[in-house]
Amino acid sequence: MTIWWNTTSYAGRYLQLYIEETVNVINNTSTLNWKLSSIGGSDLYYTIAPTTVKINGTQVYYKNTTSWSTKEFPAAKGSVTGSITIPHNSDGTKTIAVSFTTRVYYSTVEEYGGSMTLTNIDRTPPVLTLSTSEVTAGSVKISVSSSTTCDLWDYTLDNWSTFTQYSSTAGVSNTYTISGLNPNTTYNVIIRARKKSNRVVGWSSAKSFKTLGGSLLNSVDTVTADAVTVNISTNMTVYSAAYTHELAIKHGDTTVLTITGITKSSGTGAKTITLTSAQRTTLLNYMSAMKSFSGKFVLTTKSGSTVIGTSATITATVQTTEANSAPTFSNAAGFTYQDTNSTVTAVTGSDQAIVEALSTLKVTAYAGTAKNGATISQYEANINGTTIKSSGTTLTVGPVNTSGNTTLTVKIIDSRGYSAQVSKTIAVAAYKKAEITDVIMRRVNEVEAQTQVNISASISKLMVSGTNKNAFQSLSYRYKKTSASSFNAYTTISGVTVGEYGISYINSEFITLDANYSYDVQFKVIDKLSTHIIAVTLAAGTPLLAKRTRKLGINNRNPQHALDVVGDIAMNGVKLVDLFYPVGAIYTHHAGSLPAAINSIGTWQSIPSPFDGGFSWKRIS
Repeated sequence: MTIWWNTTSYAGRYLQLYIEETVNVINNTSTLNWKLSSIGGSDLYYTIAPTTVKINGTQVYYKNTTSWSTKEFPAAKGSVTGSITIPHNSDGTKTIAVSFTTRVYYSTVEEYGGSMTLTNIDRTPPVLTLSTSEVTAGSVKISVSSSTTCDLWDYTLDNWSTFTQYSSTAGVSNTYTISGLNPNTTYNVIIRARKKSNRVVGWSSAKSFKTLGGSLLNSVDTVTADAVTVNISTNMTVYSAAYTHELAIKHGDTTVLTITGITKSSGTGAKTITLTSAQRTTLLNYMSAMKSFSGKFVLTTKSGSTVIGTSATITATVQTTEANSAPTFSNAAGFTYQDTNSTVTAVTGSDQAIVEALSTLKVTAYAGTAKNGATISQYEANINGTTIKSSGTTLTVGPVNTSGNTTLTVKIIDSRGYSAQVSKTIAVAAYKKAEITDVIMRRVNEVEAQTQVNISASISKLMVSGTNKNAFQSLSYRYKKTSASSFNAYTTISGVTVGEYGISYINSEFITLDANYSYDVQFKVIDKLSTHIIAVTLAAGTPLLAKRTRKLGINNRNPQHALDVVGDIAMNGVKLVDLFYPVGAIYTHHAGSLPAAINSIGTWQSIPSPFDGGFSWKRIS
């Protein structure tokens, strides 16, 4: 655009300010080329007052009063030119003030300028529309359309902290594939483009997208490792059908099994993975000593050989079942048993007859068969609450201490802890060892050498298959003086009376033993399975009267006093000691204890003695 201002003329002479605008759209500026001219008039020269030109506040020309006599511009005709560049507002608009002060012929100035509205420069940005497509684990395709031609194109994924220029081709649209992205990651992409005509940059709105990640393992059902066909039932989310997968089963940090080459259509849904026979065996062999474990199922996603994203992990139980994996006996009978006590079997006539407390019960289990990778770890036999354990098939139980029908159970246990057992009822024959229950042995009149004896002994029946296998065998005795170091040989006693449940023997003229000595006597009873010995002591004979030099003993073989009595002395039914020592009597002597004959009568209490070195007691009852 152009504009000019003329001063008031004098005699045809005037000054003109002419401005021509040149617009720079890209820089959002206008360059104003101005020209100040001295025009017209009949004379060649006129005096001109001070002349000032200011454009947008900037003085671009000044000349003090110019006398006609100087014969120079602006007194003389002619012109002067110049230019100034004015930046527009950010919206492209701009109005400026132009000050043009001067006057022809007069010395005082007048204002001739005014305002100038510059050309409105287009500063609108391009309008950008962004879309995304073809999202993969590491890339996305962006498509951009613009409302006008753009010549520079950038994108950012982090809100312009960093950006990438991906095109400098002018156009109203383009496409580009951003690569090198992380799998399973959400991004916000923004595009900016520069409008070619004014180099104003426009931005698209942010577009969110998520790269494809490793497949998700949403659930895994309990895996029964000893099923005939082992299936791993899962629910998976797969982002691309082109992916392949590996599923690792871990126990803690130990990888038990890895299954490769797993594929699934894209989307979320069930996926059943069936183990091969070899994989089933590998899993069961690892579980040879456990019934179950909490497994970590780790799903790794691959595109070719490249791992996509991070592995997905979920926990599920891996188990075996008793129905499928419990061991079995190699023979359904489970076990055999026998009495290994040859002494007992010689009497019963059978190693299958078990005798209470005497038989040595031995159990032989049939070998156990373990299943599904386990091993047999233990054999057990239980009877009457007693359990015998062994790593082998032979179990020596030993004596059975109850009689009657008794349950014998044999169990096999495998390395997982599963077991199988067989129980049988065995008859245990009741038996009690032979026992001398009562022995009375005395001297005739308690003083003679001739002895008398009365003996009773019990003999138990031993019923095997309805037949008593036990019987009394012998009753014998042996003796020695109490002071002697060894016994003589046993002598069998004849004439024993044998009853249904025992024996008895009574003899009032048994054996003769020197009345001056005491004897230790042993009696021994024997049945077919046991022996019992009981000992008695036969005291030396005690005469009613024993005469010694100037001494007489009553029930006392060796009197120490003129009259030495063992036992109480009574007169007319009253004990003499009660006469001599009634309740309240005091007994004093120099010995440290009461004589036995005195102490046996009533109750005595120690009291202080009135004699030095003496001891006193008072009868209190």
